[in-house]
Amino acid sequence: MAENRSPPDGWDPVERTVQLAGNSTFVVSLPKEWATDQGLEAGMSMYLYPHEDRLIAAPNSVADGNRSVTIDAAAIDDETVLRRTRAAYLAGVDRLSVANVDALENRTRRDLERLIGRLIGIEIADATAERLTATNLLDVSDVSLPQTIAQARQLALEMHADAITAVIEGDADLAEQVIDRDDDVDRLFAFVARGFHRGLEDVHEINRLGTDRTAAFRNYRIARQLERIADHAEGIATVATRQSGPPDAAFGDRLETVGTDARTVVERALSGETDRALETSAAVSETVAELDRQLYDRGDPNAYLYGRFLQHIRRTAAIGVNIAHATTESQIAD
Repeated sequence: MAENRSPPDGWDPVERTVQLAGNSTFVVSLPKEWATDQGLEAGMSMYLYPHEDRLIAAPNSVADGNRSVTIDAAAIDDETVLRRTRAAYLAGVDRLSVANVDALENRTRRDLERLIGRLIGIEIADATAERLTATNLLDVSDVSLPQTIAQARQLALEMHADAITAVIEGDADLAEQVIDRDDDVDRLFAFVARGFHRGLEDVHEINRLGTDRTAAFRNYRIARQLERIADHAEGIATVATRQSGPPDAAFGDRLETVGTDARTVVERALSGETDRALETSAAVSETVAELDRQLYDRGDPNAYLYGRFLQHIRRTAAIGVNIAHATTESQIAD
C-alpha cells in the first residue's frame, strides 16, 4: 500500500455525486490523481463509519496495524529510556524494542522490565543481553473502556476512603497499603490513554472498541481525573504515616465528614448530577476553609500535616467539579 500523505494546508474537500448503479448499489467516484495523492490504490478496501452528522472514510488500518518503535538506550540517559518507554506505550505502539540495553545500569534494566511487566496488554517477548522487545498481546475487541473507567473509579474512591480512615485511626499499615495501590490506578489510566491515542490515529481502532471519538475522549478525561484522585489519596495516606498520633475524636469526625463529602462530589459528577455536585463542592470549600482556620487556633503539633490533608480534600472536590463539567460538555455534544 502506498504511504498515506496529508494534503497540503488549504486544500478544499473533494465534492462528489452519489450515483446509483443498478437497483441496490450507490457508487462514488474519486479523481485518480487526488486518490493517488491520498495513498489509495485500485482494489484497496475502504471502510465507512457513521459519526454524528457525517461519514468517515478510511482505508486499511494504519500501517496494517503494525506500530513499531525502537529506543536506543546507548544514545540517551537511563531515566529518558524509562520515560520514552512509557510514552511509546501511551502512544499505542504494538512492538517496542529497546536496543543496546547493555548500556543501562543493572538497576535501570530491572526497572525497565518491571515497568513493561506492569503495563496492561503488552509483555516482553524477547530479551537478550543487547536488546529487549515487548509486543502487544491484547485484542482490542476484548477491551472495554467504560469497564476500565469503572475499575479506576472504584479503586480511586476506595483508596481515598481508606486513606482518610488511616489518618483518623492512626493506622500506618493501612496508609502504606493505599500508597502501594496508587500504581494500579496509574496502570488503568495509562491503558485508557493508550486506547484513546490509538483511536485518534486509526478510526478502525475506535470502531473495534465499540465507541466513538467523542466518548473515547470523555473516557480519557475522566480517567485522568480519577488518577489525580488516587494521587490525592496517596497524599492523604502520607499524612497518616507522618502524624505523631491520630486527631482527637471531635476533630477526626469533622475530617472524616468533609472527606466523605468530597467523594460525594465526585460520585455525583460521575452520575451526571452536575448541579448537586457543584452545590456539595461549594459546601466542601466552606468547611475546609473553616477547619483550616481552626487548625492554627488549636495549637495542634500536627497542624501542618492536617493542613496538607485539607488541601487534598479541597482538590478532590475540585476534581469532581472538573468531571461534572466534562460530563456536561459530553451531554451537550451528544
